[in-house]
Amino acid sequence: MANHVIFSRNIDNSVLTPAQIQHRAPAVYSINKHERLTDRYVSLNTSDIIPIMNDYGYQVTQAAQKRSRKASPEFSSHMLAFSRSNDIAEQDDMRPEIILYNSHDGTGAVKLFAGCFRFICSNGIVAGDGFQSRMYHNKSALAGFEEMLRTTVATLPNLMQRIETLRDTQLSQGDAYEMAIQGVATRWADYTGQERGSYAVAQTVKDVLKVTRQGDFGYDAWTVFNRIQEGVVRGNAMIRSITEKQPEGTMRKARPVSSIKESVRINTELWNIAEQLTTA
Repeated sequence: MANHVIFSRNIDNSVLTPAQIQHRAPAVYSINKHERLTDRYVSLNTSDIIPIMNDYGYQVTQAAQKRSRKASPEFSSHMLAFSRSNDIAEQDDMRPEIILYNSHDGTGAVKLFAGCFRFICSNGIVAGDGFQSRMYHNKSALAGFEEMLRTTVATLPNLMQRIETLRDTQLSQGDAYEMAIQGVATRWADYTGQERGSYAVAQTVKDVLKVTRQGDFGYDAWTVFNRIQEGVVRGNAMIRSITEKQPEGTMRKARPVSSIKESVRINTELWNIAEQLTTA
């Protein structure tokens, strides 16, 4: 099961077939609910949501689900990204997306996020406050889902406008460094040298700001945000690791974020940081 969030799209970013979705996120097609749930719990199945998204012109372009050693894969939290059919064909530098987050184990609500996909780095971006909605599993949920979907679709033009504002906002090196400090903190705490774990150091902040490709030069807020987002989520940064065998700590390259929940959390927090710095 290829459920790693980093490798959950086709190489050419095209629409996923049902077989590809099943392979990456088998919980999408689950029609059962966890055995501990009572008959009063009515699950809003993701497989019932996909046709609604299709009716609105949105196709699945990403599928991933939570890795679990204990729970059955059919109940795990999973994520789908949907792109509008017309946007998939266009050769722009990015496209708006709608991200669906769901599970069939009774642990949470159905969530929709407005987002976008940036082709240059194959990174999906999830917008923060004001660009997400949720609905709890119940008998009337499927009927109400369309309204939630329409609300989310209506936020996409505003999202793209916010991106243009970020592109038009030039940051000083000091502002960019401050954004990087806050961005790094969404994943790693500052190094204290006292407890086992992974910590950020000055090098971590420098690494997430580093330019790794021609299209990422510049100090507009959008470009800086994307450099930081890629560095934090994909692990393109050195961190200090404290272990039992290495209590003084050693420097190592961070691993990519593999958790869907963490990926969504970090992305939304990074978006909020960028907005706060550019609207202050």
